[in-house]
Amino acid sequence: MKIGIQIEPQMGYTYEEIVTLAKAAEDAGFYSFTVSDHFFGNIQSVEKQAHDAWTLLALLTPQTERIRLGTLVSCHSYRNPAHLAKIVANLDYASNGRIDFGIGAGWKESEYEAYGYPMPSSKTRVLQLREAIQIINLLWTEERPSFQGEYYSIKETMFLPKPVQKPRIPIWVGNQKLKTPIMEETIARYADGLNYDSETPEDFAEKKKRMRDACEKVGRNFDELKWSIYLTTSVIGEDAEDFEEKKQELLNQHWLFTEITDELKPKIIEIMLAKSISGTVDTAIEKISQYKNEADIIILGLPMMGDLRKNGLDTIKILKEHIAKKL
Repeated sequence: MKIGIQIEPQMGYTYEEIVTLAKAAEDAGFYSFTVSDHFFGNIQSVEKQAHDAWTLLALLTPQTERIRLGTLVSCHSYRNPAHLAKIVANLDYASNGRIDFGIGAGWKESEYEAYGYPMPSSKTRVLQLREAIQIINLLWTEERPSFQGEYYSIKETMFLPKPVQKPRIPIWVGNQKLKTPIMEETIARYADGLNYDSETPEDFAEKKKRMRDACEKVGRNFDELKWSIYLTTSVIGEDAEDFEEKKQELLNQHWLFTEITDELKPKIIEIMLAKSISGTVDTAIEKISQYKNEADIIILGLPMMGDLRKNGLDTIKILKEHIAKKL
């Protein structure tokens, strides 16, 4: 089982902080460093820095040497699929084959509206995603391909450089709440892997059952499909005393959320702890181990509150020194 590190750039990271965390993840020996693809955070919150996902990965490519880089996941609506294929292939070439391509149907209505993208129905977005993946695959694997779909098309497209990875860059489709046959059929037909944001191990098992049925329907070998699961982290301590000290430290840190008062912080922290990988090292290992034999990659999101750099580095350190070796 591999472990990846994930950050949410829309939470207010500076570029320097992201570089520091990516290098720390690489030095710690983790498999991948991935970023989300958002233009801003909560529309009701104070505005914070939010770096473009693919520009950010381009900047991280020369800053790293071994760790895999990717998105979890790109919204297909935000970039023309042929142009996106070019961006990702260029980065695979520049990084000597270190890119994982995560893509999804899109969900964040506030971003669509703010940036002027039309947001069709869920069904239409999945059909658009299906065409986008087909176009991207053709451009990565064939010479001067053409494709005529209902939503997207290409015609005898010149496309160099091709990706370094063969037969193509791994295509991971993100699927969270959209439990629909059309989405699952799309994954079964066109994806190398599925990233799932699971609420419980039972929920994850149910998703696997649904995907097995989808693969059987389209004639795909279910065992070929790779799996990753995304789990957020918050406060992890070496023991109970260290955990309580870190909770108090988080309470005292500056948060980039002006709407969260000091009085609200304890309540927010308790909600966050209940929904994330948190507690002592032993508790964190127990929570992560529930998925140990179920996923090929466990992607752990770094803490999103308080001092993002310090809390992220602390989490990477404790994962490396006390948790990863026991999984």
